[in-house]
Amino acid sequence: MKVYIVDNSGKPKKVSSLDGIKLEDCKLIWLDVQKPSDDERDSIHRFFNIHPLAMEVSKRTENVPRAQEFDGQLMVIWNFLDKRTSTDEVNMFCLYMMMGANYLVTIHLEDIPALDAISDRLAEDKEPQHLEPAFFLYSIMNVSVEQFFPMVEQIQDTVDTYMENLLSSNKAGDLNALMSLKHRNMSIRRTAYSLRDVVMRLASRDLPLIPDELTVYLMDVYERLARLTMEVESNSDLVSSSLDIHLNAVSNRLNITMKRLTAIATFFMPATFIAGVYGMNFAHIPEYKWYYGYLYFWVLLVVITFVMVLIAKRQDWL
Repeated sequence: MKVYIVDNSGKPKKVSSLDGIKLEDCKLIWLDVQKPSDDERDSIHRFFNIHPLAMEVSKRTENVPRAQEFDGQLMVIWNFLDKRTSTDEVNMFCLYMMMGANYLVTIHLEDIPALDAISDRLAEDKEPQHLEPAFFLYSIMNVSVEQFFPMVEQIQDTVDTYMENLLSSNKAGDLNALMSLKHRNMSIRRTAYSLRDVVMRLASRDLPLIPDELTVYLMDVYERLARLTMEVESNSDLVSSSLDIHLNAVSNRLNITMKRLTAIATFFMPATFIAGVYGMNFAHIPEYKWYYGYLYFWVLLVVITFVMVLIAKRQDWL
């Protein structure tokens, strides 16, 4: 549990618990707690008088970000990108933020280093720059959005490299890797659209806990989320194009293989025909009495096959 307090005299300080602290004696309280126990949840509920439904929601992992009002309180469910995300999937951390007139409570089940960075930066300030909890809410959302861009750019670079390899070699690439990129991009797209809706809800100027001067900052976050969604949509088009190229490469390879097999089968047709003719059981076939008939058969077969190979190469059948 980490607690950042600005008392009524305007002096900030960091403490490790709420013992001896009264909410009415503080201009601002930011409480950050990771995976709280039931006793800690009860203590937070009593101290801040947070709505029971908001506390109950924070016990489970929500996949969709959203904002909801509770009798003078505001709950925001936000997503953080896990930087330890593997190449096959995108992992999100869920952050629950409950805000009142002079407090902000953040609850999360996993470790979110970005929150520690914000807390450390606040500890360095001798004088608090803002006393509105909504500005802390904005700072957290701002840091979260910035984490998505490197992931999206990485996906774009990987898809570009994959497409260049396909175009240069005209060979089918790794379809599993391409589908993995598609799923990662789709996961980021769903999250980005949900986050954008939450920011638009906060910037709608109908929430008493969001001051009007914060709207311009929230719109800045909204614009970056809009740019993020545009890049994600561009990546989606690139993945679809790469998939089309992949399928075309597979089809071309199949066509080339079938063409070569057809040409080989065609080369054997004269031999099959000649062998079939002289394999008939007729007593009077003049060629049977030729002394060099067997040699003539092979010479004729080689000549016909050689001519067919030349014609095939000229017609690009091989």
